[in-house]
Amino acid sequence: MEPDLLITPMMHNDLDQLYFDRAYAFAPILQKHRYRSWSKQPNKNKKKTCLQHAMWTLASSLSSQFQVDGRKLYEKTRQALHSLESDEPYHQISLEQAQAWTLLAIYELTCQDFHRGMMSAGRAFRLIQMMRLYELDGPQTPHTMRLEQYQGQLALQGPVQDDWIDVETKRRTFWLAYTIDRFTSMVDGLHMFFDEQLIRTRLPAPEANFATGRPIDMGFLADTIPVVDLEWPHNTLSPFTESVIGATICGRVLEHKQKPPTGPCQDFCRRHRYLNALLAQRIRMLRIHASLEYPDPIIAFVTLAAHTAVLMLYDIIESKPLGADAQGTQLTQALYAEHKQQSLEAVADIDLLIAELGQHFQMHPLTPILLLLSARFSQSHPGLNDAYVKLMPRIVTMLRASTGLSKLAQNFIQILEPQYATGLPSPII
Repeated sequence: MEPDLLITPMMHNDLDQLYFDRAYAFAPILQKHRYRSWSKQPNKNKKKTCLQHAMWTLASSLSSQFQVDGRKLYEKTRQALHSLESDEPYHQISLEQAQAWTLLAIYELTCQDFHRGMMSAGRAFRLIQMMRLYELDGPQTPHTMRLEQYQGQLALQGPVQDDWIDVETKRRTFWLAYTIDRFTSMVDGLHMFFDEQLIRTRLPAPEANFATGRPIDMGFLADTIPVVDLEWPHNTLSPFTESVIGATICGRVLEHKQKPPTGPCQDFCRRHRYLNALLAQRIRMLRIHASLEYPDPIIAFVTLAAHTAVLMLYDIIESKPLGADAQGTQLTQALYAEHKQQSLEAVADIDLLIAELGQHFQMHPLTPILLLLSARFSQSHPGLNDAYVKLMPRIVTMLRASTGLSKLAQNFIQILEPQYATGLPSPII
């Protein structure tokens, strides 16, 4: 690195600690002991160096102490990643490369420019897709069989099989990218990159297993989100896994919104009511977590996502009439009546969650996205109920309190309340 970006041993330790203390909660894609085994080696390869700098870049954004160094680290990390792509041939893409772009995308989304962050996220998604991390635990395909044959030919040169920690790291990298895909797509209603129907990768393992390297077989996403009216699995899931489930349900609501109610309107209503019942089940489950004495900030984020999805469902009914005939009108009115009370309850719970989030020192970095969506709903329903009107200033206050470490919050304030934008750059979205 250049002299003005010299990382002293003390800074190295501080940035490592910052990552594992504050960023790991929402980006748990590196096993601490495995990382420390190579982090201070002077002869690290370029891929590991890019990953380490991306970690430090994201960690720096979570502390006022390293804001200036973080911006310098960011520029160097981008340059190093672009250099890596020009140096490495197509077939040598690596997990570290995908992880680095994923972490850098989070930094850009929250501290730089939302659109640039989306572009970097797209790079990460494509690398992950090319590595087929979405089907790590699926049945063998011709591609994976050819890969194993190639590995077998190299066996005499040394072991090439991933151990459990390596495989779990790949799973977690995929799932982090998946959650980013779902939550960022909600901002402008974009089509999502990863197809839920194609996923054959097990859910993340509990943190204790990952930290100690004790193998465990987790279930698949499709088996973990049950059919409505069936009980959810009784095993306690990690906050990271809960965020995957929350992102999945939000993604299903977004897909529902993107599908026009063509064909029999009963099909649209059936899908709509299924999602509504699934969210009701989910919220009941999350209230158990919320009743704990020290609720997890990631769980608070996931709970906020569930309530935001309830508001999205209500909005869908208003924006997608089910036909002008008597049956369509009747079904629309029935769904509207069902969701009106639920949306009021969601607004009340969001109000409580905002107060709870304000008590946490660290929030999930994508929290402003959910606050923006909730605020948009409040703005578009000023005459529906006083609760919607009262929610808006609370959201703005929460976003303003987050602007010190989140440019995403600053930009969303400019969108929601233009009068606060004096002297600030134009909104990015």
